[in-house]
Amino acid sequence: MKQKHADSPSAFLAAAMAVTGAAMLLCPLIGQNTEMNRSAAEYDDLRVQLKSEEPAQATDAPENRSTMRQMFDAVGFPSTTQVPLELPEQALEIDIGTGADLAACLAQNDDFIAWIRIPGTNVDYPVVWTDDAEYYLHHTFTGKRGAAGTLFSLMKTDYSIPSRNIAIYGHHLKSTGEKMFTSLMRYKDADFYAGHETVLLDTLYESGAYRIFAVLNFHSGEWDASQADFESDAAFRDFIQYAKRNALYDTGMTVGAEDSLLTLITCDRSYGGRSGRLAVMAVLEKSRRSL
Repeated sequence: MKQKHADSPSAFLAAAMAVTGAAMLLCPLIGQNTEMNRSAAEYDDLRVQLKSEEPAQATDAPENRSTMRQMFDAVGFPSTTQVPLELPEQALEIDIGTGADLAACLAQNDDFIAWIRIPGTNVDYPVVWTDDAEYYLHHTFTGKRGAAGTLFSLMKTDYSIPSRNIAIYGHHLKSTGEKMFTSLMRYKDADFYAGHETVLLDTLYESGAYRIFAVLNFHSGEWDASQADFESDAAFRDFIQYAKRNALYDTGMTVGAEDSLLTLITCDRSYGGRSGRLAVMAVLEKSRRSL
């Protein structure tokens, strides 16, 4: 009995240390999750500020074109060529669009280039055009430091021409809810793909509806999913065939050298640890010039 009583404080101390150790490990994770959710929540407010309640039918009314022209004159055209585009004489109507107020987005952040929305997912965000990826990995659209970061395209992607492949990067966050590009992980399941094939993209130059044709994993450095331009049609076809050959499942989509692509890229540590990546690739189905 004496031995039992003598051991009791030690047993209690060991148990307490185990609980404390677990708490010490858990607290940073809770704090990190809270911070991720806080920075991601900023985008909920932005949707209220920068979007209509329902995505409106895309139109090109003269007053809208005039407003956009004024915005571009103020901050400069966001293209590598800096060549202004001619405004269409007649209003064009096509039932696509994210509902984003592009002029308001540009006024909020002059790196703004597009708004992306994937119906049926939580992807509904502004996109910036930058060569400072490190900054936007750790800062939100309004410039606040935050783990959610901002969706971005690198400047090798030209939205004004546009490039044959537009690539957009975003975080896969292990946080409450599906923030930023976390929803892309669902596309690893072919059953989810069915019924969620469409991606909407409103850029400062064009509104487009894209259809997903390939979902694939790769390791960072083994393939450039963000390649924007290609030396020949044959090289572009090789790029497309690589994606289809390595796709997780067959979507039945036919894609050729005459098509325009949209590639969404995020991390996937379940595939390859820190170097694991997931690409969701789509082909342009219909579009209209925004200016």
